[in-house]
Amino acid sequence: MTITGGKWTTYRKMAEDAVDHAAAVAGLDLVASPTRELQIHGYHLQPERLGPLAGYGSDAVEIQALERERPGWGEPLHPALGITGAEVVWAVRAEMAVRLEDVLSRRHRALLLDASAAAEIAEPVARMMAEEGNRSEAWVVREVRAFRELAAGYQV
Repeated sequence: MTITGGKWTTYRKMAEDAVDHAAAVAGLDLVASPTRELQIHGYHLQPERLGPLAGYGSDAVEIQALERERPGWGEPLHPALGITGAEVVWAVRAEMAVRLEDVLSRRHRALLLDASAAAEIAEPVARMMAEEGNRSEAWVVREVRAFRELAAGYQV
């Protein structure tokens, strides 16, 4: 049996279906999944209290700490996009973002929401990532160039 695709929002249902199918094939009794009520990482009882960081759930507290770590990290990097310096640093430190595209397309939907604005902040975001990951100026130049080429295909 093989399962492919899916994401955080569907993995439990996919896993439950797979286990139910495997149990049926094996002739086992079907048992209700005990994971239905388990809380995953980031769970927060009242995420609306976290404001613009609600999507981070319980990790929002850590991002707020990053905002206090360095002046300016709590400010949006572009008026058309909500992404802040603290969120960039968080993506590198805690979410394994290693490419500029990881941050501006996968962690934040900046590329899809406003490709022009994403291209505008590509360099400062790459510089923040380079500082966090101890990367070279050549890395910054390569990442910015590659991201801007990608973003050009998303611009109207």
